[in-house]
Amino acid sequence: MLLDRPINGSKTHAFVIGVGDYPHAKMGKGVQDNLRQVPDLPSAADSAKLVCDWLLDHQDDLASPLATLEVLISDPAIPNNRYGWANGPADPATEANVIARGLEWYERVVAKPGDVAFFYCCGHGASHLQQPVLFLEDLNRSKVNAWTHINLGQLALSFRKSPAVAAAFLFSDACGQYVPEFELGKSQESLFFEAPNLFVPSRNQVSLLCAAAEGQLAYEGAHEPGSNLKFGRFTQTLLKGLNGSSARWSRNRFGVPCRDLLGDLKSLRRVFFDHWGDDEPFEPYQAVTPTDPLPIVYPTGFELPLVVMTDPPDRMSDYGLVISQQNIPDPPWLKNRNAGASHAWHTTVPPGLDALYAIAIRGQDYHPLLFQPKEPLFDQWVPVP
Repeated sequence: MLLDRPINGSKTHAFVIGVGDYPHAKMGKGVQDNLRQVPDLPSAADSAKLVCDWLLDHQDDLASPLATLEVLISDPAIPNNRYGWANGPADPATEANVIARGLEWYERVVAKPGDVAFFYCCGHGASHLQQPVLFLEDLNRSKVNAWTHINLGQLALSFRKSPAVAAAFLFSDACGQYVPEFELGKSQESLFFEAPNLFVPSRNQVSLLCAAAEGQLAYEGAHEPGSNLKFGRFTQTLLKGLNGSSARWSRNRFGVPCRDLLGDLKSLRRVFFDHWGDDEPFEPYQAVTPTDPLPIVYPTGFELPLVVMTDPPDRMSDYGLVISQQNIPDPPWLKNRNAGASHAWHTTVPPGLDALYAIAIRGQDYHPLLFQPKEPLFDQWVPVP
């Protein structure tokens, strides 16, 4: 366990799983031929480490402060282009460890009314009976159960049936593809939580956000342009949102509500990670949606993303653009871009309730657009002649 500290009142219990090592799913190993070519995923192990560091860095910024952090990471022995992690190593994400440590985490979450669950996983995954699943390190180890996996949909449903849990935020950076042998064969999920009682009323306090919709793949991406260090694309975009890029003004402060993350992710990916290109799809989806916009974190020291275009867009290159606290183009400016660029202007602005202006300038001619930076703004259109 990376963190275990006393917290008065509502608190968060986190469980992070990263499966990058599949030792039984290799040539000459394991029990099924069709599972002997599963590649290792160092980026999955590193993505889990990145999320752990984010949780530790923001332990007091969470809407319910972080009390415990349980971690299991199956880390392949691939040394180059890896994330330097000072908090490891962690125990591997084997079925035995997931069941034992996962049960301890689950029982902590449901022990006292008002606590919050935070769950993150990354690795190879699939859709099974229309539910997202994550495969564990034991994949292809046993004839009894070659497809060792966690059923994330059932985990979400179990929390929905719990009267004690105030909120559960679940995230999966894994593929959602259909695997016929898995879909049609016999498999037993690695159950570490209370089996949902179908006769107990469900509550809508659970969010399950997944990297790839059913039938889709999830991909890794370079952390920075030209870098060989890679993490899950979903993970990087998710953390960008949690760091404040998906914040909204609510209850007299800026918070990141779980219900708005999905709507922001594709835009955040375009604004901050355009070096990934568009050859591979980015199609996250909400497998379970909460009714209320439950806050996950109250970020500090952030700016909100802003995308500015002229209307009509074919006039972009004719105008310089500035962000100002006044509706005239005189400096000082918060941000500016010179004329000549034909693409949308991706920038960021400090959050606040005071009005700002996006101003298109051409010579002595200028055209202001009023906006309020209390949430991310991905489609600000400045009307020009």
